[in-house]
Formats: sequence, C-alpha cells, structure tokens
Amino acid sequence: MSDILGSKPAVFNVAQMGNPVLRIPAEPVTAEEVGDKSTTFLIDSMIATMREHSGAGLAAPQVHVSKQIVVIEAHSNPRYQNKEDIPLTVLLNPKITKFSEELEEGWEGCLSLKGLWGKVKRSTAVTVQALTLDGRDIEIKAEGFFAIVLQHEIDHLYGKLFVDRMDDISSLSFTDEHNRYSAD
Repeated sequence: MSDILGSKPAVFNVAQMGNPVLRIPAEPVTAEEVGDKSTTFLIDSMIATMREHSGAGLAAPQVHVSKQIVVIEAHSNPRYQNKEDIPLTVLLNPKITKFSEELEEGWEGCLSLKGLWGKVKRSTAVTVQALTLDGRDIEIKAEGFFAIVLQHEIDHLYGKLFVDRMDDISSLSFTDEHNRYSAD
C-alpha cells in the first residue's frame, strides 16, 4: 500500500446496519477523483480496514463515504473457510452487466452486520464493468465465490444489504450459532 499524504493508511470504523449511509445510493467517482491523493488514501485505507476485520470485500459506504468504490480480496480468510482465493481487486463505479440465470443459495456475512449470517440466493456468475485505479475501463467475468462477493459489495453501492436479498429470514444467525450449527 502506498504512503499517501505522508501517513499510513487508516483503519476506519465500519458503519453498522441502521446507519443511513448504508441505505443511500453512492455517488460515482468523477474523472477528477480518479487517481487523486485523497481517493488513493481512501482506497488504501479501505484495504487496510477490510484486512483488519477479515472481510472478503468492502464498499466505500461501509466506511461512511458515499462513493462507488469497492475493494475485494480473500486469501485463506478465517471468515470464509473453504472458499477460493480472490486476488486484490479495486473497482471504481462498478456495474453488473450480466447475471447468470443459475442461482446458488449460500451463507453470507457482512462487516456492517457484525456477528450476523444469513442464506442468500445469488447468481453463480456475473460480468462487471468498472474503472481501474488509473481510470481504464475493464470488464471482469467472475464465477463462484468471486461472483458472490462482487454482487454483495456492489449491492452496498445501491443501499442494499444482504438481509434485503434473503428469501427466508429464519436462517439469520449470530456467528457463534452459525459456526456451531450451520457453517458450510
């Protein structure tokens, strides 16, 4: 991670369900903001925050910044055991352009719903268009866990939480009980 503005990245407090910033659509990153020092510091700090809390992803609204930025990474993540690794991915203004018709129900947790897990149906594959850190257009075709995490994080940019996607709220569980009775 870079050392922007003469300081190390910060570890931010994560907004919890009930905070209005999680329920409003985030603003796009402007051309002027792409690659500037404050955006780079924000992204570096989001990565540090995600890693500090063992998240597989983090969206800017979760750190109280209503911007369309997501960071994703998973390497032997203790919260998501037995899931494939995802390389560090930083996306600006991501949009899902294609969802697979095939759905899979799986357990999801969220740093903004600390200690809660629930079953959510998601597409098994997605195509995402976004900007890179340097403002280039990219397209990502993702499957499996990567596709699930992309859908989860991009939902945050539209004010959606995983509980909004649950068909049956009866699976909502606290972490200890989830690990004891329900974990994959």
